[in-house]
Amino acid sequence: MSIFARASAETGASRNPELVAFVTEPDTERTIRDLVDEEVMTFTVVRRGTVQDAIGHLRTSPSPKLLIVDISASAMPMSDIEALADVCEPSVTVIVLGESNDIGLFRDLMNAGVADYVAKPITTELLRRTIAMRSGPAAVKPRSRTGKVIAVTGARGGVGASTLLVNLAWLLSHRSGRKVALVDLDLQASSLSLMLGAEPGGGLSEALQNIDRVDDLFLDRIMQQCSDRLFLLTGHEELEDEPSLAPSAIQRIATLLTQRFHYVMLDVPRRYGPLYQHFLSLAHVRIIIADPTLPSVRETVRVLRMTGRDDIGKRALVILNHRCPPAKGIVSRDEFEKAIGRRIDYEIPFDRKALAAENGGIPLATEHGVITDMLLDVSNDLSGKRSMIPNSFKRMFWS
Repeated sequence: MSIFARASAETGASRNPELVAFVTEPDTERTIRDLVDEEVMTFTVVRRGTVQDAIGHLRTSPSPKLLIVDISASAMPMSDIEALADVCEPSVTVIVLGESNDIGLFRDLMNAGVADYVAKPITTELLRRTIAMRSGPAAVKPRSRTGKVIAVTGARGGVGASTLLVNLAWLLSHRSGRKVALVDLDLQASSLSLMLGAEPGGGLSEALQNIDRVDDLFLDRIMQQCSDRLFLLTGHEELEDEPSLAPSAIQRIATLLTQRFHYVMLDVPRRYGPLYQHFLSLAHVRIIIADPTLPSVRETVRVLRMTGRDDIGKRALVILNHRCPPAKGIVSRDEFEKAIGRRIDYEIPFDRKALAAENGGIPLATEHGVITDMLLDVSNDLSGKRSMIPNSFKRMFWS
């Protein structure tokens, strides 16, 4: 059995290509095509091009099992590889070709999640051995590259947590080009599908009832595709039922999703207890949405205390959301920060358009406005970018 047949047998049938390759010169292209012919591969893309050409291809096409890119023409190879990671599913095996034998470059590429680096010129046999080392049960695995889990919860009911979650997911998928999975853990009162103009789905309920059967193909069937890079997984339980949300089942689903999506965003309903704490503990980033009221102050303090101090690789963000017009008696930002003992990370101004967008099934982030600008700052933060304009300076224009 060929190396590619083995990989296909292990992962099952898939709509994704077996191999995509973008290389800069004809000899390498010919070598890869020879290997494709020898291995009788039927679903491949082999083209002349740079890493940027590969990025452009993957923005509109499914990610392959194996991706080969050539960095010979890259002025900034690590920047190009990081940009490639933004459009390529975390589970893809990436092999990089180049002309340098620089050990420092090799280590940087490995740390970025690349499976292997091969200096040119290459032969068919060398490439076959390289791929074989990264395929099958005896494969030498690189550092695992998986997506990031983000949990969003409201300090109390009605603060707009689900609304902000949907808009952040839309910005990450449409503006930043990331592949995003939205998971609504409120099985009885799911609202994410309404905000996205999608039909209510029961995929999450089905998955929880058949957790032993859940794999990539199962998830393909039950997830709703809202756009090219935005997918939704919701439940649909009757109010008189008592839905089962086993921590191990949710953890299994989240683990599978992080292998395929750059961001897995959990809408965590505010129901305190061990289960609530577990859902928040799964996340790399926990976002607490609050409004400027005393009940929100109190509950924000309690949620922060429950989640504990930030561990390595984990963050807690507090977003102050103005759902209502300014009025007497609301808690000021300074008072809020003093009460919770830390700074607010982001503050979202009041905008009458927000309610109309929520009821219309179209995310507010599809339009330009001050809320979209602030949420874009949050999404840039989550994706590793930073705004050039401090939040305190931006507040001068709407406070």
